[in-house]
Amino acid sequence: MAKTIVVAGKGGTGKTTVAALIVKHLKEHADGSILALDADPDANLATVLGIPVDKTIGDLREETLRAMKDFPPGMSKANYIEAGLHQIVVETEKVDLITMGRGEGPSCYCYINNLLRKFADYLMASYDWMVMDTEAGLEHLSRRTASRIDNLIVVVNESPLAMDCARRIDELIPTIKNPVKRKFLVLNNVREERIETVKQKAAGLDLEYLGCIPFDSALEQLVFEGESIYKLDGSPATLTIDEMMQTIGVE
Repeated sequence: MAKTIVVAGKGGTGKTTVAALIVKHLKEHADGSILALDADPDANLATVLGIPVDKTIGDLREETLRAMKDFPPGMSKANYIEAGLHQIVVETEKVDLITMGRGEGPSCYCYINNLLRKFADYLMASYDWMVMDTEAGLEHLSRRTASRIDNLIVVVNESPLAMDCARRIDELIPTIKNPVKRKFLVLNNVREERIETVKQKAAGLDLEYLGCIPFDSALEQLVFEGESIYKLDGSPATLTIDEMMQTIGVE
């Protein structure tokens, strides 16, 4: 089973960029294959990594509902979804990507969603690492199967709303089915003179402080230009992520 790193936090804190930086670190420094899973409805991880995506799990869910009445003889929903799930895995050198896509609509998705989770967990067993960029909360993780979380990284910036979201995530962790081994707090783009203040606000949370990712003009320029984060080399953000990964034992 893959070692998992889940990145969570309020939208706008830069968690997708943090997740992409972690994928970049693993690609360059860790042994084994990596599955990047974009579970954020905004679905920006592929863009930051520079990986084209043609189809998402949301697309597969809608397609399955439309196609059910026309399944060929002997084709079950489980068979159809399993074949479709393999097709939406975007394969690149050392890193594969699955994009969850849009949320559920008014139709009944319960059975299909359960199949998707089952097969997603099945795919995870084929990788050494899994990095997940989540939506703001962790509710969707509570609906997954028995997959554990080795490292949960909650990203906050200077906004009080980001800290509120971190507090809700911290309160939610004990209620989810997935065992969480280690929980970390990462500051992103917090001005140096405010770091201690933000850390004090987080003092009551059961999250280990991992560090602060500084403002990085080279990273900002790449994201602005829509270029892959893989092109970033030796910048403040990448060096900080390298140190963080070493701290949590991801060489």
